[in-house]
Amino acid sequence: RHSVDKMGFQDQVQEVLKPLEGLNVASCDTSGIVMVSILCLLCLAVCFFGYRIYRFAFSVFAFLVGFGLQAAAGSAWIAQDRSDSNEITQKVVVVVFAILWGTLFLLLARRYYERIQKILGYVVGVVLGVALTIVVIYLLQKPVDNLLENKFDGWQNYAAITLGVPIALLTGYGCRNWVKFLVMLVTAFGGAAGAWRWGSSLLECKVDASDKSWELLQNHLFNVAIFVTLGLLGTAVQCFSQPKEVSKARTVAARSDGEP
Repeated sequence: RHSVDKMGFQDQVQEVLKPLEGLNVASCDTSGIVMVSILCLLCLAVCFFGYRIYRFAFSVFAFLVGFGLQAAAGSAWIAQDRSDSNEITQKVVVVVFAILWGTLFLLLARRYYERIQKILGYVVGVVLGVALTIVVIYLLQKPVDNLLENKFDGWQNYAAITLGVPIALLTGYGCRNWVKFLVMLVTAFGGAAGAWRWGSSLLECKVDASDKSWELLQNHLFNVAIFVTLGLLGTAVQCFSQPKEVSKARTVAARSDGEP
């Protein structure tokens, strides 16, 4: 019965992944090659320019937040006014102020980008600290209960608060500057995985199955080596090609700190 359930699970997984089979360029037709080439280029862009893309997306997200807040307030205002004579005027006013709010949020996000990133890093660190504390206490609960012979009931709740708060604060403080590097690592290695995935499909389309190159492309160690090398290269490129605003902001901050 266990083997039957396992086969059923494998069939379900294969059924879920079936739509992705069309991206393999197995037929090596023109449309498939063009599509996979575009995917490969996009993944390379993410690999080498992921942090810049993140900064741009962050600004766009800030604009959408400001726009959405003002649009929600405007929608509530329009809903309260039951007269239809001023509806068009109200919508124009709401759209104009929504754009202004979105622009304001965008400018603030760009102006205080570094501070916002530190806040995000601190929040992520606090969440990681809390999660780490919960996992450790969960793993130690039964051994400690056996050691204490089921005495001191509820010790795990006390330990979670006593240890969780300082651990969360420490991890938050330690991770306050890690958001940028985390984004670089994730985009570099994620883009590298996608780029080599589609790039190897294009190479397989050009290589004969009897050639030694085909065996090399099927070698898992070779694929992992290419993936890691490309990911490290993408990380290095992103680190050494940071946006000028970041370097400029650091220079100004360093000068201001050095002033008497």
